[in-house]
Order: sequence, then structure tokens, then C-alpha cells
Amino acid sequence: MAVRDVQSEIITALQALLGPVAQVEEGDVRSIFDADDASYPDEFIVLQPGGIEEVLGTHPRMPNSVPERAVFNIVLVSKKRQYAAGLRAMRLSVKVATAGHQCGLVGVAGITAAGFQPETPTTPGEGRRWAAHVMPLQISYLQPLK
Repeated sequence: MAVRDVQSEIITALQALLGPVAQVEEGDVRSIFDADDASYPDEFIVLQPGGIEEVLGTHPRMPNSVPERAVFNIVLVSKKRQYAAGLRAMRLSVKVATAGHQCGLVGVAGITAAGFQPETPTTPGEGRRWAAHVMPLQISYLQPLK
């Protein structure tokens, strides 16, 4: 019995929305920062799934579905020496790509709400070359169980 995986659908939809902005990699941004991989472009996006919780009170927990809220961190990264302008431009492009109701994810059935949480810019640390801007996108949805 295959159960529809809403989180995977959201990730696929975000990759499609963000693809025109920059190359999108799914994974843990820390492993990319630690990698000495010259194949990464100077600027790109890491899509990093974050925390997930059941949302009690908005919809009751039912035998066929459960209301959940997940955070997907859209991490804009740059190894350019003058990174600030590029990160600002990518940030605005992400906002344009995710404009509208449900942050552009209207094609994913079951989403009840979507919006960005407070963002965090990060300068390159000592001995590091990557700067980042984290844009946490919080999405509420009904996850089918059957």
C-alpha cells in the first residue's frame, strides 16, 4: 500500500519553483560548506528539510490523515568575495518565485498554509569561504495515512 508523501511532493515543487533562480541541491548545508568540491557554482540554493510537527487544534487527528507543519530551509549560498549583492538578488528572486497564495505551491494537494519565517544571514566564518542567507519556509498540510 503506497501512501502519498506530501513532503516529497513539496520538495519536488520547490525544486521546480526555485530552479530558474539558481541551481538547487537538496541536502544538509553544513556538509556542503565542509566539502572541498570545485563542482559547486559560485552561487546556488540548498533545500534543507527542517523540523516537522503535528498540528493539534486546527484539524483533528483522523484515522485517514494527520495535520502537520514542516519547515523547509531555503539556503542561499555564495562563495563570491563580494557576496552581499548576489544574495540579496537571489533572495528577491526566491520571493518572486514563491509569490501568491501558498507560496506558489498551489499544485500540491493538502497544503493549508505557507509562509516564510524570520530569515538569517550568515557571513563566512573564520577560514571559510561560504556566505549564506537562510529563508525558512513553514508549510502546513494534511498528510494522508491511507
